[in-house]
Amino acid sequence: MNRISIANLGDINYLGNAFKKAEEEKKLNLVYLGGSITQGCNATTVEGRYVDLSAGWWKRRFPDAQIDYFNAGIGATTSQFGAARAEDHVLSRKPDVVFVEFSVNDSDNRLFLETYESLVRKLLTAPSVKAVVLINNLYYDTGLNAQGIHNAVGCHYRLPIISIRDNIYPDIAAGRIDPKEYSDDMLHPRDIGHRFIADMICGLLDAEYDIYKRNGVTGGKPQLMDKLTGARYENTKIYNNLSSEPKLDGFTADRHTGDDFCVPFKNGWTGSAKGSSVTFEGIKAGILLLQWRRTIRKPAPIASVIIDGDPSTRIILDANFDEDWGDLCALTTLTESADKTKEHTVTVTIEEEGSESDFMLISLIAADM
Repeated sequence: MNRISIANLGDINYLGNAFKKAEEEKKLNLVYLGGSITQGCNATTVEGRYVDLSAGWWKRRFPDAQIDYFNAGIGATTSQFGAARAEDHVLSRKPDVVFVEFSVNDSDNRLFLETYESLVRKLLTAPSVKAVVLINNLYYDTGLNAQGIHNAVGCHYRLPIISIRDNIYPDIAAGRIDPKEYSDDMLHPRDIGHRFIADMICGLLDAEYDIYKRNGVTGGKPQLMDKLTGARYENTKIYNNLSSEPKLDGFTADRHTGDDFCVPFKNGWTGSAKGSSVTFEGIKAGILLLQWRRTIRKPAPIASVIIDGDPSTRIILDANFDEDWGDLCALTTLTESADKTKEHTVTVTIEEEGSESDFMLISLIAADM
């Protein structure tokens, strides 16, 4: 393996303790958290996804151990939503190792520096988690990703990091590799691309395991480092129809359960008639986010949201989505208040009806609690 893919080995006690558990307790639990690449977009088979391929390393290395893994990838989502859903989608499964992949979904800015750090801290403080491994994917034609801020977080917390970008993009930029070999749309890898990502992860695991076999582990999970940012998204709560009962006027709770895990359009509320509303009361948090659906089934409704009955806070929620690849799980910041003890009222109201689809409110997310 070209070792340039290993952006950071990190503290060997992270993965070392995972190896030790697999050897001594004969069991290990892995979770992969990320966007559409983790979900497996453009892989022709489930077995051909990078998640399944790299999970095979653990089964080959520890053939007598029970190795379980779960794919928590949801397309078109960022670390901002990742931090919010970490408790329900990742930590509830008591993982020993968590792989995190958001480098093509996040942008290289202060917001995602904070949300990414919040996610990393939330994972590292969980009792079951022994290691967090970071993965940097890329846009194959431009090399763009958010690994600058992501790896600043990863190096600060001394985590193992894989950079797919650093391994392959120099050859793409020099014309030695045609990016179309790896991705049809310059983002989602074909089967060869999924295999390539898995090989890079397995190379990191090989290197870390070699160190572990030579030196063993020198302690438990490393001490959590001080914060780089406010890490305000470390503590979050998701209000959906499984966890809350807002006031409904013309909206109904979405109770369908047939979608795969990777489909986020469920457990919320739907409405279609002009004037229909959903109102949350008594929400105490410094940061409030609204998760809602934008759809390619047009014309779609247009709604608005206001905070605490103040018309000046009004935000338009246009559910008409101009892309053609599918519906979008949109995440809109409503407020970032310095007073996180204040109770807020959030009201979503349909202002224009759509003939081809309902308006779907997926959840209200509270952070900085």
